[in-house]
Amino acid sequence: MKPGLALAGLLLLAAAAHAAPVIVTAEPLAAFQNLSPADRFGPFVWRGGLVLQSDDPKFGGLSGLVLGKNCEDLTAISDAGRWFTAELSYDGQMLAGLTARDLSPMLDSKGKPQRSKVWGDAEAVTEIAPGRLGVAYESRVRLGTYDVGKLGPKARFVHVPYPGDIDAGDDNGEIEALGVVPVGPDKGALLAISERHWDDKGHARAWLWRGKRAKRFAIARLGDFEVTDLTILADGTVLTLERSFSATALPGMAIRRFPITEVADGKVIAPELLFEGRVPFYAIDNMEGIAACQRDGETRITIMSDNNFNTRLQRSLILQFAYQP
Repeated sequence: MKPGLALAGLLLLAAAAHAAPVIVTAEPLAAFQNLSPADRFGPFVWRGGLVLQSDDPKFGGLSGLVLGKNCEDLTAISDAGRWFTAELSYDGQMLAGLTARDLSPMLDSKGKPQRSKVWGDAEAVTEIAPGRLGVAYESRVRLGTYDVGKLGPKARFVHVPYPGDIDAGDDNGEIEALGVVPVGPDKGALLAISERHWDDKGHARAWLWRGKRAKRFAIARLGDFEVTDLTILADGTVLTLERSFSATALPGMAIRRFPITEVADGKVIAPELLFEGRVPFYAIDNMEGIAACQRDGETRITIMSDNNFNTRLQRSLILQFAYQP
């Protein structure tokens, strides 16, 4: 995904008039690997991390993000139906801090906050065009855009059509990952991957569509991991963020990749594994958001966790890496 250069500045200006300030502290993470000084993990080179905390009970549940110019301006969505905007700061190459800007409700098509947490279950966000974000909701499935560049958090939901069979998945297991194809014959098409909408072989169903034309395919499952987000790089490489998280297993994170040119109707894609790890050796929690941006001539990959509003046992993490394939 190639970030629109105007997105973050426009969003922050628009948000200022309707700000809902929130205080968030950001403690730097010294390392990603807890037992060694290693800073390279496959094609990913450590560029720093943060542990976010706030006394505001509305903060948390972060499930998707986009990053603006120079990897500094962050817009995230919460699965409780809220926008969170912030500015990231750096010390040399390394991510060093975060200044929170705004925590505001995501509005429906009538300009009202989502009616309940079930209706506010925003799980994926992507930049459709400069200043315009696409958001996928899960528990009450729907997909729409928000003109945040013009209206900030006062932007209203505008429905976007999607393949009807997306609704046929298990409750709370439909669209979990969303992106826009930046290059090639499918440029401008939407790509969505489900969380637990399995086919008869246990693969995660996925869709690539533009208008009424859709390709239906699947992503081969990696162990007990489930896809929680994706980002599409400028050359059409798709990176999938995948999570293993349950009451009976240590939290795990995996990242895989495949070229968008592999997508074909009826195909099962087995993405290439780039990284797989679990706690306690790695700084990993319930990882749900991934985004790409450019900084210092590098493609940076930023990953965010959802603490499920369980501040006693879970953390809101931001991890950043340089992607050097």
